[in-house]
Amino acid sequence: AIGVKAYLEETKRPGTVVLYGCPGEEGGAAKAYMAREGLWYGLDAALTWHPSDTNEISTGTNNSCIQVLYKFHGVAAHAAGDPHNGRSALDAVELMNIGVQFLREHMTDDCRIHYAITDAGGVSPNVVQANASVLYMVRANKVADSVKLQKRVDAIAEGAALMTGTSYERIFIDGTAETLPNFTLEALLHASFAETGVPQYAAEELAFASSLCRTFPPQTRAPGIGAKFESEIAKKSRALSENMTKPMNDFLLPLYSGEGFLPGSTDVGDVSWQTPTAQALIAAWPAGVPGRCLREIVPCTQGDPLRRKNSGNRRHRAHRRSRAAAKGPRGIRRASRIRLRLPHRAGRRADRDLMSQSISRQMSAGSLSAGHFLFIVKIHSIFIFIRVYPFTIHKFHK
Repeated sequence: AIGVKAYLEETKRPGTVVLYGCPGEEGGAAKAYMAREGLWYGLDAALTWHPSDTNEISTGTNNSCIQVLYKFHGVAAHAAGDPHNGRSALDAVELMNIGVQFLREHMTDDCRIHYAITDAGGVSPNVVQANASVLYMVRANKVADSVKLQKRVDAIAEGAALMTGTSYERIFIDGTAETLPNFTLEALLHASFAETGVPQYAAEELAFASSLCRTFPPQTRAPGIGAKFESEIAKKSRALSENMTKPMNDFLLPLYSGEGFLPGSTDVGDVSWQTPTAQALIAAWPAGVPGRCLREIVPCTQGDPLRRKNSGNRRHRAHRRSRAAAKGPRGIRRASRIRLRLPHRAGRRADRDLMSQSISRQMSAGSLSAGHFLFIVKIHSIFIFIRVYPFTIHKFHK
C-alpha cells in the first residue's frame, strides 16, 4: 500500500489506496466484522498476503468457520463428603467432547471440528467443579454447511447439560466465509510478484533456517498449492526446491489458478464476497515447517532457539547494556526502544527483547524496510505500537 501510494504521487495518476488493519484472521475474524458493515463493497479490488514457507499466489477455496464458546454452570460441592449435592460443569464439558467425537463419523470429509477447554473449573480434585468452559471451532466448505454442523454441536451441548443437571451459555465468537477465487486478479498479482522479485536471505539467515529444518522431519511433498493439484507444477516445484532440500524456498512458484480445496479458514473469504480479492503467500519461515508451531515465529529472531530457554536473563541484561551504549541518529536509538508483543507460547520478555534488538541492528544497517516491518506484524497477528509506522515510513522514504 505504501509503494502504491508513492507510485500514484510520483506519476500524478488518479486513484485511492486504502490500508486496513485487520487483526485476527480466523481467530478474531476482523475482516468478517468489517464485511458485516459493508466496508469492502466500495473497493475495486482487495490485495492481501499471508506468511508461508513458499512464494506464490493463493488460489482455490477453503473452509468456512464458526467459533462458539460454551460455558457450563453447575453446583459446587465437596467431592467426598457431599458429592450428591454437586452438579459438575466439568463433567458436562467432558460429555460434550465425547459426544462430538462420535459425531465425527457422521460428517463429510471436508468438515473439521476442533476444541480447547478454556476453563476446567479449578485445580482441586476434591471439589465438584461449578464452572467450566470449552471453545469450539466448526468448519465446512460452505457457510450453509458450517451452520448445519454447528447446530448439531449445539444439540450435543444441550444433551451434556441435561445429563449432568447443569446449565450453559452459548457465546458466539466469530464466523468466516469460504474464499471466492478470482483468476484474473491472481494472474495480475503473480506477474507483479515476478517483476518485483522474492525476498532474499543472508548467509547467516539461511544457516539459521537450516538449523531449524533439522528439528522436524524432512519434506516429502513438493511445496506449493499448485503442486497438490497439477503434476507439472509439482515437477517444477521439486526442481526449484532442489528436491525439497533448500532451507528457504527462495523462489517464486509457477502460477496456478484453480478450484482446489484447502481445509484451513481465513476472514479473507468474507472480503472476496464483496470485492475481487487476491492473496500472495510470502516465504517467511523455513521450508516444510509444520503449521502453527514455534518454528513459524523464531525465524524473526536471532540465535539458537534450543539455547534460548536458559539464557533469557543473561540476554536481557546484555540487551539493556547494548541499548545504553547505542549510538547513531536519533531514529536508530528510538528503534532500539521498540517493543513487540509476542504470543504467550512464543516466549517471554527475553524473546521479545531479542526481537527488538534484532530490529534495531537491521535498521542501523539499513537492511530492514517498511515492508519487512509489516511482514513481522502479520506473522504474529499481533500489533506493534502504531507510532512505529510513521517512523518506518520516514526513515525509508524521506
